[in-house]
Amino acid sequence: MLSYCGLDCAECPAYLAHKNDDQVLRGRTALEWSRQYGAEFVPADINCAGCTQAEGVHIGHGCQCPFRNCGLAKELSNCGLCPDYPCQGLIEFHKTVPRARENLEQYRQAK
Repeated sequence: MLSYCGLDCAECPAYLAHKNDDQVLRGRTALEWSRQYGAEFVPADINCAGCTQAEGVHIGHGCQCPFRNCGLAKELSNCGLCPDYPCQGLIEFHKTVPRARENLEQYRQAK
């Protein structure tokens, strides 16, 4: 399951913790992300149903994500299916997360 921008939900601890109701993973991820991002995370923060899901819990700023909002409005399963792919915002995002771009490119080639 790919997010709109191409992140792989199957690799995301917030998605996995939510899917498996894994309290140990929530705790471990909250500590790791608190150190990594310099912000306080608590285990209750580590939940996400996946940004392509309109309903359910979404991690952090997920509901404000421009890629998610655009994809939902266009009724796409991810940005790789958009006729405007890649938009400038996605190009900039993929500079910091090239694996997400690779995921979308592989998805597009498979379609």
